[in-house]
Amino acid sequence: MREYRADVAALTLLQLGLCALAGGLSAAAALFLDPWPKLMLILIVVFVSLAAVGAIVLLPMYFRRLRCVCTSSQISFAAGILFLREQSIRIERVQFVQTIVGPADGILGLNCIILYVYGGQLVIPFLSRKDRKELEQFLQERGVFHAS
Repeated sequence: MREYRADVAALTLLQLGLCALAGGLSAAAALFLDPWPKLMLILIVVFVSLAAVGAIVLLPMYFRRLRCVCTSSQISFAAGILFLREQSIRIERVQFVQTIVGPADGILGLNCIILYVYGGQLVIPFLSRKDRKELEQFLQERGVFHAS
């Protein structure tokens, strides 16, 4: 049995991206809403507050609960913030595997493997490069993943 967790580098990248987005929206509000200072201030406070809650509370909670467990016969995936969503598929039911690799060979944890089964799919996001290669090797040993 092997357990995979989300890469911490992806968490950091998403937190920084969320803060940058809030900063950009706040700057746009300051630029375009200068004639209405109260509305501008309210929007800036809302943007910064939402980014802070997302970056400090919600994203770490999501990443802490995100996990993938591989056994010899099945792959289980669990994720969620308030509600935990779990999916399990039997390995022999996997029909197609798609690997999505982020920039710089996914060094920042922006790797994703999608397992397609009859009637659905299982998405395993935010894998480190090492975990992605290990999971690909695991699937290849089971005859599911055929890399060229």
